[in-house]
Amino acid sequence: MIFRKLPPPTKFTISDKYRLVLGVVAIVLGAVILWRTLSVSVSPPALMIGFAFIGFGVYRLWLGYMRLKQLKGRG
Repeated sequence: MIFRKLPPPTKFTISDKYRLVLGVVAIVLGAVILWRTLSVSVSPPALMIGFAFIGFGVYRLWLGYMRLKQLKGRG
């Protein structure tokens, strides 16, 4: 399998906005899962899921930030 660099974006699209919103929602959902877990009873699967959602959200926001950075560097 050959990995190639993706070309820099040419414009900010609706799918980019969707990805950023999804990242924020994932962080909020992960925080709610952790809060509910800690307030009711601590269980390892719930902690892992909460941290996984937060990590996924941070990753999505980082990707969105890097894409915007590429877009601004191009224009």
